Amino acid sequence: MFFFKEGFCWTDINSTFLKARLKGKGIFDVVSMSLFSKTTIPDWFYVVVINTSFISLYVDNFINNTSHFQINDARQMPIVIPTEIQLQHAKELFYNAFKVKKMQLRQEISEKSAVEMISKIEESIAVLVNAIYRV
Repeated sequence: MFFFKEGFCWTDINSTFLKARLKGKGIFDVVSMSLFSKTTIPDWFYVVVINTSFISLYVDNFINNTSHFQINDARQMPIVIPTEIQLQHAKELFYNAFKVKKMQLRQEISEKSAVEMISKIEESIAVLVNAIYRV
């Protein structure tokens, strides 16, 4: 039923911070946990939110403080519905980060440059997510 669906995923075992990514169509297993939204919120928005330190710390303190982050843990995360303006801003930040990673993979920019650029984008994402969650 869920094979060959697009969504978002993360690795079952994490370090201090959760890291999510978009998942293309394909077959998946439990090592890469996957969710498929039934809402109008785009999958990339969940990736943006999950990749923040705010959500990682929330999960660690209130949902599951082990190194495993599984489907039932993800279902307990509070997702605040963003305004249209917040959603548009999140989209721009997500696609800017995506573009930087593509440039790095194509070796158009160095790893050091990519890390610096992504770091600035992550700072902007943190500010946005904190505003959405009123932190």
